[in-house]
Amino acid sequence: LIRLTFFIKGPFPDGGVLSSPNFRLDVLDEFFAEHCPKHCSYNNPPPSEVIGVAALAQADIVVEIVAVAALPD
Repeated sequence: LIRLTFFIKGPFPDGGVLSSPNFRLDVLDEFFAEHCPKHCSYNNPPPSEVIGVAALAQADIVVEIVAVAALPD
């Protein structure tokens, strides 16, 4: 992985995206710890950005993750 983008659906009670109950770093770290430990937030994760949105493509979805990867030559 060379980059991650997280689109987080509101609400944003404290005005910032990271205050959303839909942004769960603990869940992401649990996933990466099991499947790819080097990408956990406490190791050396790839660059990432978190973007707050009012809605996603389907009403019941609260997080969309876009991952960009590169394959070696």
